Amino acid sequence: YQRRVHGEVPKEATPEETAAPTETPAPAETPAPPAETPAETPKESEENPETDKPKVEVRPTNTINVSLQRSPVFYANLAKRFLHGGESEVKLTGLGDAATTVVGASEILKRQEDLIELKAVETSLSERGLSRLLVVLAKGSKFDELYIPPEKGAEEES
Repeated sequence: YQRRVHGEVPKEATPEETAAPTETPAPAETPAPPAETPAETPKESEENPETDKPKVEVRPTNTINVSLQRSPVFYANLAKRFLHGGESEVKLTGLGDAATTVVGASEILKRQEDLIELKAVETSLSERGLSRLLVVLAKGSKFDELYIPPEKGAEEES
């Protein structure tokens, strides 16, 4: 179909215009710039003013981002595994509707007496204007006595 632009019909291409372009001679090689010395390269901890890219934030290993895709029981078990794995505290955080899943997982853990201790509960707004709930959990006084890690064979069957 033909496209009309401002009332004009585009002209048909001539055979000369549709022919493959001929090769143009390559420009003369320019010498490569000298390689940077290690003293000139910016360190990872320093900001590089030449790039506009923001630094990548590294998420702490003890933070669990909760979503609506999984049940509160899953996140409660995951928090227990984090604590059993050596973390001193675990942070459950959820945005928007996922805050209800954070509350559910926290309630499951809180009802298991002396297993988990609730350290802090914080609310805030995210950059996108969504509500954010953060619950900080730590090992209870009898965590090591009461926590029974799941068997490896049982995980593979599920």
